[in-house]
Amino acid sequence: MKKQIYLILTDENLFHPYYFLGILSNISNKKLIIAGVSIIKETYRKNFLKLLYQQYMLWGFMGFATIALLSIYKSIIDKLHIKQNYSIQNIARVHKIPFVEIDNVNDNNHIAYIKKLHPDIIISSGGQIFKHELLAIPTIACINRHTALLPKYGGVLPVFWAMFYNEKEFGVSIHYMVKNIDQGDIVYQEGIPLNKNNSLFKNYIIGFDKSIEVTIKALRNVLNNKIISHFYPNKKQYFSFPTLAIIKEFKKSNKSFSLSDMYFYLFR
Repeated sequence: MKKQIYLILTDENLFHPYYFLGILSNISNKKLIIAGVSIIKETYRKNFLKLLYQQYMLWGFMGFATIALLSIYKSIIDKLHIKQNYSIQNIARVHKIPFVEIDNVNDNNHIAYIKKLHPDIIISSGGQIFKHELLAIPTIACINRHTALLPKYGGVLPVFWAMFYNEKEFGVSIHYMVKNIDQGDIVYQEGIPLNKNNSLFKNYIIGFDKSIEVTIKALRNVLNNKIISHFYPNKKQYFSFPTLAIIKEFKKSNKSFSLSDMYFYLFR
């Protein structure tokens, strides 16, 4: 019998639709099936202006404007159904996969909905913390995608911090989800060389592309009850969003964004 996979993904249209489609394409004819997907629609009611300011400072005017315009363009194309792969929702519709839009993964109705589907594995790629009741639903495990070589750089913007501290590589880890954030045993991970000429945005594109392959290999390890590394505390363990001073220091030797990133993003 095929194992039931359930995904919980943040609703954004730059990275997660590509990741979702990649997972779908790579588990065909395997002993896995996608039972459904929850799409987290972040509302940011209280801190929306703060969020915009943080993103503006991180990406700069050119990066902020270009990324925003790309997202708006993809939203319009998606709503007109010109492309069927520009949103998680449309990809799910095309592949006849049940989906639900939520704002809180731990909401009682959401918990009840997932329980009825009896998933074996839940894959998370989003920023919300799973509470015990959600973690306990799958028959095998909840696993999380993180763009870092854990245990280094848990938390927010891991690629930024790897670049800031002049690491030679970053990477993608899939780990078991436990009560503490980014502290579960690592199921699978792969490193990616940090090219000093690449911008932060380009490295995130590369990281999400690599995430598809890493997730598929991690699922194989989960089914075989295999881990590659136990979690051990590390001094570079958990990071928050960088301060303005840190962002300014970062930009002295790194790029957040380059217009050439758009060519790479669109034609990779």
